[in-house]
Amino acid sequence: MTLRMQLTLTVALLFLLTFVGMSVISVDNARRYLAEQLASHAQDTATSLGLSLSPPMKRNDLPTMTSMVDAIFDRGYYREITVRSIHGKMLIRRNLPVKVEGVPAWFVNLVSIETPEEEALVMSGWRQAAVVQVRSHPGYAYRQLWRNSMDELAWFSALASITLVLGSIAMHFMLRALHAVEKQADAISARDYLIQEKLPWTKDLRQVVEVMNRMSSKVRQSFEEQQKLAEMLRAESYLDPVTGIGNRRHFDVQLANLIHSHEEFHSGAIFMVALAGFGDYNGKAGFEAGDVLLCNVAGGLRAIAEDMKGAVLARFRGATFVLLVPNVGLGEIESIADQLIEKLGPLIPRDQQWKEGALHVGIASFEKGMSASSLLSEADMALRSAQSRGPLGWNRFEGRLAAEEVRGAGFWREFLEKAVGAEDIRLQFQKVIGQEGMVHHEVLLRMSHEGELLNAGIFMPMAEGLGYAGRLDRLVISRTLEILRRYKNEKFAINLSAISVSEADFVGWLEERLAGIGRDAARLSFEFSEYDVARHETGIGEMLARISRFGCGFGVDHCGRGFASFGYLAFLKIDYLKIDGSYVRNIDRDRGNQFLVQAISSIAHGLDIRVIAEAVETEAERDILPKLYVDGLQGYLIGKPSSLD
Repeated sequence: MTLRMQLTLTVALLFLLTFVGMSVISVDNARRYLAEQLASHAQDTATSLGLSLSPPMKRNDLPTMTSMVDAIFDRGYYREITVRSIHGKMLIRRNLPVKVEGVPAWFVNLVSIETPEEEALVMSGWRQAAVVQVRSHPGYAYRQLWRNSMDELAWFSALASITLVLGSIAMHFMLRALHAVEKQADAISARDYLIQEKLPWTKDLRQVVEVMNRMSSKVRQSFEEQQKLAEMLRAESYLDPVTGIGNRRHFDVQLANLIHSHEEFHSGAIFMVALAGFGDYNGKAGFEAGDVLLCNVAGGLRAIAEDMKGAVLARFRGATFVLLVPNVGLGEIESIADQLIEKLGPLIPRDQQWKEGALHVGIASFEKGMSASSLLSEADMALRSAQSRGPLGWNRFEGRLAAEEVRGAGFWREFLEKAVGAEDIRLQFQKVIGQEGMVHHEVLLRMSHEGELLNAGIFMPMAEGLGYAGRLDRLVISRTLEILRRYKNEKFAINLSAISVSEADFVGWLEERLAGIGRDAARLSFEFSEYDVARHETGIGEMLARISRFGCGFGVDHCGRGFASFGYLAFLKIDYLKIDGSYVRNIDRDRGNQFLVQAISSIAHGLDIRVIAEAVETEAERDILPKLYVDGLQGYLIGKPSSLD
């Protein structure tokens, strides 16, 4: 029950109690007054009639006496008139049954009006001859009392109605501040820190609003401080202080994680970019000029890499940078190499201080089963070969290429068109568990080729580039909804591409499908990578707002892989985030990552967001993660991808 309703009912109850109390007092006073008037009326009539009956009584003229009694009784104001001899003999008796017209029977029964019997003597000369007894009829009194009660009720009802209307209007303005406080509290729980600029004029309510404003500011400040702390810890551990891009540690951790992430990293390439003669330039032009040059090159690399999903950029050592690009084919490798030379070459100074300035790129392609050291060695050899060929140029290590790298866009277009047209996809599922049991199954897309199931990491980059991502997402959703009907007690999480969300009719199509499964939609969650969230926050936020009414969950995948600000956690209404495996692998031996994961968990829990760790593969990792406030676990130790059966 709302406060307004409670106040309204309270006021109405007080009015009712006041009315009942006043009515009881008023009716009782009126009843007593009317009873006294009836007694006085009866006494006056008895006295008058006694005097009138004395002469005929002296003559013993009973007919005349009877006529005189009838004349008075017929007026209808009397309930009973009797004349008795002094010895008690009944001489005349007239009575009228008590029948009150125009007054409800319940009122007559509820309010008792006494009609006392009054008497007077009838004289015969100086001798007492008879007694006249008169009792007034209460009908008039009841009618008068009823009219008075109805008049009081009408006036009181009108007054109560006016009071309630005016009180409701007054309460509307007074409680408007409380409604604003309610919205403010809801906004805070929804990670929106509103401040009420307009303060109510009521002192008590103003104090409440001021306290809520302070609390909202403090919560915002606390979140921002936690966010800055986590980002500072990450920067200290993984950012190069000169260029602002990743450092060697960041690159090594990301490379090791990707090599072990068969679902995401099936092929790719490392581009090792080096500035030859930088040491001489640094000594002649000064360290400040050298730092500026490094920052310019890092900025150029960042501009090239920012549109490459999953790319890892770092300063490897000195004036050497590395760019790791997952899931690229041979044609794309050569295109990126040309782009690096074209964009970065003009940044190299051509002056007397650096006559031998040059820029070279060495490239190594990743093949399944390669180690990180082998891949880096091949990139370094390719770089040395490029340096021997001139001031600007690139070279690719001539090793064996993975089959997926040799296949070009034509092959993938034909393969995807055939598979999507025939709806030839497979689904596998990987468990995510929490402290209380199963959280959900993550849905993993597979495609069959020459008797082998291909992971999504092999074909999804080409599918996104060729415009098949939306159609694949629809197939995965439709197939998952069929499975949802068969497995009534299971929950599922589906990874979506931001490209699908950008399609004009995708969200509308998804709304129709979710509406069709009713309450089962609450057993579905949708995940986006942090890379997509950082670049498509508005579109993804609009989608979440539209389908949140179905009760679906929302998650962010690979949280922390890049250097995106954690600020999106406060603005997107997500339910859980998955910490990237690069922070989870060997976390039992890495104090820096332990502090970082704990900081991210604190931020998330402050926003009512659950935290799940990806790529859990050892018992030591599994055991330490709950101590860092991680809520759920996923990885090969928990369960490998498989069918539900």
